Amino acid sequence: MKSMSSQIERRFEISSSIVGIIDGSFEIGNLLVMVLVSYLGPRVHRPKVIGVGCLIMSLGAFLSVMPQFLMGRYNYERITVTVHNSSMSVSACSLASSEGHPLTDATETPSTKKNFGCEKTTNSRLWLFVLMGNLLRGIGEAPVMPLGVSYIDDFAKEENSAFYIGLVRSSGMFGPTLGFLLGSFCASLWVDIGIVDIDAISINPKDTRWVGAWWLGLLICGAVNLIASLPFWFLPYSLPKEGENEILKISHLPVQGDHCKTDPPAQPPLKFSEAVKGFFPALKKLFGNPVFLVYIFLTILQYNSLVGLITYETKFMEQQFNVSVARAIFLIGVILLPITILGMFLGGFLIKKFKLHVTEMAKFACITFIVAYLLNLLYFTCSCEVLQVAGLTVPYSGLKHISSSKNSFMASCNADCSCKLDQWDPVCGDNGITYMTACFAGCKSSTGTGKNMVFHNCSCVEGQGHGLANSSAVLGQCQRESCTKAFPYFLALQTACAFILALGGTPTYMIMFRSVSPDLKSFAVGIETLGGRVLGGLPAPIYFGALIDETCLKWGTKNCGGSGSCRVYDTKAFRNVYLGLIAGLRAGCCLLYIVVSVLIIKRFKTHGKEMEDVKNTERPTSKEPVTSNKKDILPGARTSDESEETRM
Repeated sequence: MKSMSSQIERRFEISSSIVGIIDGSFEIGNLLVMVLVSYLGPRVHRPKVIGVGCLIMSLGAFLSVMPQFLMGRYNYERITVTVHNSSMSVSACSLASSEGHPLTDATETPSTKKNFGCEKTTNSRLWLFVLMGNLLRGIGEAPVMPLGVSYIDDFAKEENSAFYIGLVRSSGMFGPTLGFLLGSFCASLWVDIGIVDIDAISINPKDTRWVGAWWLGLLICGAVNLIASLPFWFLPYSLPKEGENEILKISHLPVQGDHCKTDPPAQPPLKFSEAVKGFFPALKKLFGNPVFLVYIFLTILQYNSLVGLITYETKFMEQQFNVSVARAIFLIGVILLPITILGMFLGGFLIKKFKLHVTEMAKFACITFIVAYLLNLLYFTCSCEVLQVAGLTVPYSGLKHISSSKNSFMASCNADCSCKLDQWDPVCGDNGITYMTACFAGCKSSTGTGKNMVFHNCSCVEGQGHGLANSSAVLGQCQRESCTKAFPYFLALQTACAFILALGGTPTYMIMFRSVSPDLKSFAVGIETLGGRVLGGLPAPIYFGALIDETCLKWGTKNCGGSGSCRVYDTKAFRNVYLGLIAGLRAGCCLLYIVVSVLIIKRFKTHGKEMEDVKNTERPTSKEPVTSNKKDILPGARTSDESEETRM
C-alpha cells in the first residue's frame, strides 16, 4: 500500500492529503479493536484470533481492488495528433484547427470531453472502496503484534525473549521487502495491462501521469493473507514454558514415557463483566508508570516521523532526484529494508550476547538514535534544482511575458495558439526547458507517433546552433542530470541512518517489556501500538500530504473539471517541508530518549548492587528464592515474569 500511494493518487485523481486519509484508515481500523484485543489477549485463544485477523485482512485487500473492475480504462491527460494521411503533419498549435485540419484531443470541445468523462459520476468516489478495504486490513492486523509477541514472551526464557522478539520483528520486515519489490514490478506495468496496447501509450514510468497496476499487488497480497491464516488454527492455546521439559525430566525420572507430556492449562472462562471491571485499574496502573508514559510519547513521535517518511518517500525520490516510482520502490525493497532487517536482528542479538540490563538497553537505544539524527541532518545537503517549466518556474527564454496572471503560461511566441491552460502533456525543448504542452512550445508540425513523436518548428524554443524555425521538442519532461548524480549519495546516507535506527529499535522495544508487570505485557503492547498508530500513523500521512500539496506548482485537471493530482512540485519547498518535518519530529524523539534513559537509570540505580548479588547467587540457589528476590528488587519490572508465569 505504501509503494502504491502515488499510483492510487494518480488513478483516482486525488490530492496527497486524501491519499493520507486512505493511508490513515488502516490506523482507524486498529483503533476500533486494538485496546479490546490487547486487553483480552491473555484470556482468549491468541493464535486463533490472529488467524481470524488474517482472514479479515484478506477480505480488505480484495475489497480495495474492486474499483479497478468498476471503473473504465485510465485515460491520462494528453494532447495527441490524429492524422488521416501519413504524409500530413498537423500543428500542435490549435491555430490549425480553425482551418479544417483533423482535430486532436486538444481541439475537442470542452463539452465533448466532459460528457465523455462524466458518464459515470460515481467514478470520482470509488477511492472509498480502497479506504474501506484499508480499514478492514487495519482491523485484521490489530491482534497480530500484541497477541503474537506476548504469546512468544510468555513461553520463552527471559534471556531468550529479546532475541526471539527481535528475530520475529526483523523477519516480519521481509513482508514489506517483498511488498516493495512486488510494488516496483506492478508500478512498471500499465494499469490496464492486458486490455490496452502498450505500444500506443505515449508516456513512460518516469512521467507524472503514469499509473502502474496498483491493484495487482493487492490481489496477490489478499491471496497470501488467506493462506497465511491457516497455520494459526493448529497452534495450541498455550505452550510449555521454555526449559520446563528439562525440569520435568528430572522430577519424573522414574516414570518412563510420561515425563515429556505436559498438559496445557485449561482455558480460563472469560467473563465480560470481570474483564470490563479490571480494565480501568489496569489502564491506570500502566499510565501511572512514568517510564511507560514517556515511552508512549516517544513511540507517538517515532510513528509520526516513520510513517510520514515511508508514505511519501517514493514521491520525494521521484520529484527530487528524477527517479521513476518503480525504481524508487525497488531500491527501498532491495537496499533499505534488508539493512533495516539486519539492524533489528543485530540489536536483538547484542542484547542476548551481552545480556544487557534495561539501563544498558536504554543507553544503547539513546546513543544510536542521536547518532542517526545527526546523520539525518545531512539530508539537507542533497539539494536538487527545480524543474524548469516555461512560464511556471522560468520565463520563456528571451521572450517577454504576458502580464496577466491568468495567462502567465503564455508568451508572444504562443499567444496565437489558443492553448488550453488546464492541460499537461509536457515536451522537452532543445534548450533544456520543459513546456506544459507542445502547444505552449509553439510547435507547428510533428513527425512520428506514440512515444517516438517529435515536434518541429517550435517558435518558443531557442534551438542550439540553429534558428527558431528549426527548433524541436520531444515528449516528456527534460531530465535533470545533476539530480540523478546526487541520488546515490542520498541513498547511501539513508541506508546508514536506517541501519543505526534499526540497531536501537529492539532495545527500545524491550524497554517496555522490562518496565511493566508481566500480567500487563499484552495490554502494554496494545496501548503502545494503538497510541503510535492513532496519534502517529493516522494523522502523519494527512498533515504530511497537506503540507506537500502546498508545494505544488501545477495541478492536473479531471475530465469532469476540478483539480486532480499534482504534476509539478517546487522541489526546494518540497524538500524543506518533507525533511524539515522529519527532522523536527526526531528532535523531539532525541529529547524523550534522554528523559526515558534518566528515568530508567534512577529507577533501577538503587537496586543495582542487590541485582548483582542476585545474579551471583542465581546458580547455586533454587529457583524460587531467586525469583522472589527479583520481585522485591524490581517491583513491576520484567524480571518478575518467571515466578509469575511458573504459577500460571
